[in-house]
Amino acid sequence: MIERVVEVLIYVTLIASLAVPLIYSFGVRRVRVHLAIAFASTILYTIAGVILLSLAGNGQVRFYNGLVVHDSFTSAMVLGSGLTALLVLISIERKASYWSTHPALYSLLPLTLFGVFYLAGAMDTLVVLAGWLLVSVISYVIVALPDDLDSAVASSRYIMVGAVATLLIGLWAASNVVVASSVGLEGFRLSSYTDDKISALAFTAIIAALGFKVGVAPFHWWLPSVYGRGDGRVIAVVAGIAKLGFIAVIARIIVEASRSPLAYAGVPASKYIAAGLAALAVATMTYGNIAALTPRNVQAILAYSSIAQVGYILVGLSAAAYFADTSPEATSIALAAVALQSIAYALAKAPLFAMIPEAGRDLADLKKLAARGRGVTLAVMMLILSLLGLPPLLGFWGKLYLFLAAAGYSLLLVAIALINSGISSAYYIRMIREMLRTEQAGEKAEITDTTEASLIIAAILITLLGITAPLLIQSFAPII
Repeated sequence: MIERVVEVLIYVTLIASLAVPLIYSFGVRRVRVHLAIAFASTILYTIAGVILLSLAGNGQVRFYNGLVVHDSFTSAMVLGSGLTALLVLISIERKASYWSTHPALYSLLPLTLFGVFYLAGAMDTLVVLAGWLLVSVISYVIVALPDDLDSAVASSRYIMVGAVATLLIGLWAASNVVVASSVGLEGFRLSSYTDDKISALAFTAIIAALGFKVGVAPFHWWLPSVYGRGDGRVIAVVAGIAKLGFIAVIARIIVEASRSPLAYAGVPASKYIAAGLAALAVATMTYGNIAALTPRNVQAILAYSSIAQVGYILVGLSAAAYFADTSPEATSIALAAVALQSIAYALAKAPLFAMIPEAGRDLADLKKLAARGRGVTLAVMMLILSLLGLPPLLGFWGKLYLFLAAAGYSLLLVAIALINSGISSAYYIRMIREMLRTEQAGEKAEITDTTEASLIIAAILITLLGITAPLLIQSFAPII
């Protein structure tokens, strides 16, 4: 069966992650070998994502007797994580060899993908918990890999916040086992709880855990100091690859919880969940966009922009929650929009973050890109414009379908999202304007050919996926 091919490819990813430290311990210390193993496993994982997405177009793809189940939404997130990982590897290439910890990077990157596969498709409380812990611990280690003080500080802050998030998801998992008496899909649903107050507490805990992980206001306070201070090449992994897994699993939990036939004061639980997510969306995207207006540090701008992007994604999740118990078709469209926006975000942010250590963190350093060449300048512009939402790039279709899905729920929410998108144009256009300044044409950005290739490939991917996005979203099967 083709499902077995996917399983084999995923296991190869795991074997590759274990092979790098093994061969290093036996004296094989050539970076080219480590890099080749990481590249090969990532390519195979991406192929598994393509196969998985094609299978999911005809319905659910089940693994391990239903413990892990992938649909069109989660399959797209798996594929997106593979594509993003390839961009990160192309950009980093052998540059990590200057770190004393460099073998760990080529080992942990495939292991991150392995964790994302299981985290995104988890249909069991214990699988969610295991996948969450695996991807989280890897993220903490990856942020600390570069040999500098900023990375050590960023990692320590990330670990502190991650510990709180892990406690919260542990509370949710314990509630499922003890109160809901279920570790399966039923445990995701509020109706399985014997106590309404505990069910509300458990759901609040999982939302807060996600908030700490991906930077949802008011749990966002750590993100600027981690994304903005750490080495951009490792932040690309955390902000681009790992985040897709966390968004995928929380989307499934939100939809399942919203399908619970519970009502409070005559109002279905799904409406309360949608309203809560909408409030978080407004707070998150408004804070992120306003905070990004003032810094002159490019990495800080990208960090605040990441918060804003999560706010847009929450707009789609609120629509998915609202329609979860009434319209499977509307829910599918909302989650497909979340997938498009999440992938557009990851494909743009990962190479941009990876570029910063070479191009420079100051906004004025962007003007040096023009001296480097038109190709890299155009590529960076296209990635920024995709984040802004300019057609026909993928970011445009992500935002368009997010807003269309949310329009059936709340026009006010859509209006606020549109206003926020307008606010974001101020700092995105400022970045582009700096790139186009030519008064220092003699200075050239010292970025490597591999970083330039990563940026150009990302721009091509975002353009091609943007052109085909309407066809892709129509191919989404009904979500589980």
